[in-house]
Amino acid sequence: MRYTRLSAALLIGLALAACKAADPSAAEAPAAQAAAPAAAAPAKPVADPKQTAEAAFAALRKRVPDFERLGYEHLVGDLDGDGIDDVVVAYGEGTPDAQMATLKKWAAILSRADGPLLLPAADTADDCVYLDRIEQGKLYLQVPDICTAARPKTREYLTYAWNGKTLAKVAGESADARVRQRLGALADAFARKDKQAILRAFKFPIPLGTVPVQGTPLGDEAERNNDRIDRAMAERHFDSLFPAQRLADYALLLGQVRALEPKPDQEGGETAYGQRQQGAETEWFELRIDWDPDEDRDEGNEELIQARIEVSGGIGKDVKAEAKTLGEVLKREEDSRRVYEEMRLFLIDGELRIQLPNGAG
Repeated sequence: MRYTRLSAALLIGLALAACKAADPSAAEAPAAQAAAPAAAAPAKPVADPKQTAEAAFAALRKRVPDFERLGYEHLVGDLDGDGIDDVVVAYGEGTPDAQMATLKKWAAILSRADGPLLLPAADTADDCVYLDRIEQGKLYLQVPDICTAARPKTREYLTYAWNGKTLAKVAGESADARVRQRLGALADAFARKDKQAILRAFKFPIPLGTVPVQGTPLGDEAERNNDRIDRAMAERHFDSLFPAQRLADYALLLGQVRALEPKPDQEGGETAYGQRQQGAETEWFELRIDWDPDEDRDEGNEELIQARIEVSGGIGKDVKAEAKTLGEVLKREEDSRRVYEEMRLFLIDGELRIQLPNGAG
């Protein structure tokens, strides 16, 4: 055979193929190397929240050496999306001889590889805030009506988020707007019979004696559970908490009052009335908000109740929705062919809590 470059290449190729056939590992090695998984990147060390907070406190002392003197509170959570917890501190301020705070300011401290980073001071209305929570990278604050009150009422809800440089205010909502927004959301939940959304308006476990379920499957199961209703039980026996008529009444009432505009009333709260014709009858609705509810002062109450919201309605001939005195209220009920089941809610921690008919208060 004539020797050429091509024939030489063929001979070399055949020789290599023979070697690989004789030694299978030679062919498998590159494939095995390619198939080998890449070494996992080392996981970020999980910092101890207590250590994270202590480091943040040390950074804050450089600006406010005695921030603990008149009381403080703090939250730990990721604010800037880097997967590492940061810290927000709210601390009291007052005169040097003060025994209690007259202001309550706040500071945010981000965790960095070279040490905590104290962000520039952020001002809020009246320099008085209470920390709510850190959730999904956002900071939620509450502004009280009176900073030094023993049981302050929230008048504004604030939301801050990281913008790449600092924490910036991205939303603000008055207490009245919060009630209206939550009423609308609850109206939508009842309209679509959204069991999960409705049950979120309860705090579990529920004491058996505070809801009208005695003699129902839910009541029977609760008796076997030390007279407590947990979330799973309420889901299984939702119809015991909300029979068809109650569910329909609440959907109707919320759907009608969500657009009403409450005005100050003679009892110190706010009230709105609405009515519409239903054939020969008049359907009436009332929304009342009490911003200083008696339930907040009840002995044994451990929660800060911001407001009580009552929603009522009915239908009848020649009935008038507006009823400002006890006599007018009784007359309205007397003229009604049917009075719908009244709905009562409390504003607690910025959320509406349903209180069923035979509940406390």
